[in-house]
Amino acid sequence: MGRKSSLRRLPPEILQEVNRLLSEGRFTLAEILEHLRGMGVETVSRSALGRQKQKIDRIAAKLRQSREMTETLVKEIGPSVVEGQQGRLLVQTLRDLVFDHLAARVEEGDLGDPKSLMALARTLKDMAQANRLDQDFETKVRERIQKETVKAVEDVTREAGLSAETVEAIKSRILGVKDA
Repeated sequence: MGRKSSLRRLPPEILQEVNRLLSEGRFTLAEILEHLRGMGVETVSRSALGRQKQKIDRIAAKLRQSREMTETLVKEIGPSVVEGQQGRLLVQTLRDLVFDHLAARVEEGDLGDPKSLMALARTLKDMAQANRLDQDFETKVRERIQKETVKAVEDVTREAGLSAETVEAIKSRILGVKDA
């Protein structure tokens, strides 16, 4: 195993500044190196900066790719599955997993193996569909309970001899049902 990069041996705040400058793309490597020298950092070479820039560019590309893949998968799953808090969490989980997978590939220098990513996507799609089935089931249960409650209120109020107007008021105000 090779030795640790001269950049990785820098204090975190200086490394963060270097990464920010590299990712902005407004400065040349020579300008960043000059900036580091002005800060008293003499241990970083131009080639180390170049390698770091390439790494940042690869990660940025993979981040863009993960966003595109997530958007494509969400379109394939369908908008109804990603509605609500659970759906948003599912999409965020997918985005995080895709990015982690791609970042690991970049770190290892292996950008291949799309099969594992597709398996992950299929798993998440299945989870999303199961989530949608759960939502549909909950909706149907709520609708059934509401219908049964309305019928019970109608039966009880009819037995009590209340007027149709009173029955409608009870259903509207207490049950939130209009003209059921």
